[in-house]
Amino acid sequence: MTGQLHVSTEFLGRALGFGWEGDPLTVGVFPDALPDDFPLTLPELPGLRVLGSVRGVATRWSFNRGKSFSPEQRQWRVFLDVGAALDDTMATFQAALLSRGWESGRAFAQTFVEAGQTRWLALNPARGWKLDLALREVVQEPGTTTQVWLTLTEAEAQTIRHLLGQHEPPFDHVHLPMPLLRLPAGWRSQMSQGSGGRVSSEEYALRGPGGSAALWPVLLPQLAAQGWALLHHSDEAALFRTPHGSGLLRLSESGEEVAAVLVHLGNSDINL
Repeated sequence: MTGQLHVSTEFLGRALGFGWEGDPLTVGVFPDALPDDFPLTLPELPGLRVLGSVRGVATRWSFNRGKSFSPEQRQWRVFLDVGAALDDTMATFQAALLSRGWESGRAFAQTFVEAGQTRWLALNPARGWKLDLALREVVQEPGTTTQVWLTLTEAEAQTIRHLLGQHEPPFDHVHLPMPLLRLPAGWRSQMSQGSGGRVSSEEYALRGPGGSAALWPVLLPQLAAQGWALLHHSDEAALFRTPHGSGLLRLSESGEEVAAVLVHLGNSDINL
């Protein structure tokens, strides 16, 4: 669908976000532009096109125990097109922001990432900001375009520490890192459950062409590149020695789907 749709500012404000104290009239909608108070300097991006932006208030939630309310936090959502491939666009964002004091978030990151799209959570402790970057690659004439959804939100210090993996009670358990695995083109991923601690695990439903036989040749080299050394491999499972202990990946076919289970065990929990 292309072209222009004429709608009221009141409708857009109510549909696109929450305002101060719930008032939709305080939501700012900026077609083809960034808000004047947008606090992030975008990196140099080829063929950059700003589709528009929204300024509002983030949904309230907090890791501060004992508080009945967390403060209202400003939030900016920006929608961009970039004239570059997805991997190049993500690399440009990460290089620019990491050099300015941003850090990669360690919470809520999913292991299996679909081809042609990806996400990055970044935190800036000094400025009190949280950034969620989502990218999707579109190949069309005259070339490749990466669509960008950028959400910048004010965040409390304790929330930022939690998202960086600097946990405090009752979240102060050890969480073993999980690998990042890019699925082949045409595959979809949906996380069903996960748990952290000295035994971290995640379960996914995967769907795509070729079944598990198409996944092993793609996933095993990625695991090896991230320090997961293969010890044993069968049709349904692979066992690894990791920098922190041991790992297990199981791929079980069920109809059109592949049930994927990834387990990471600390050194004190298993002896091989």
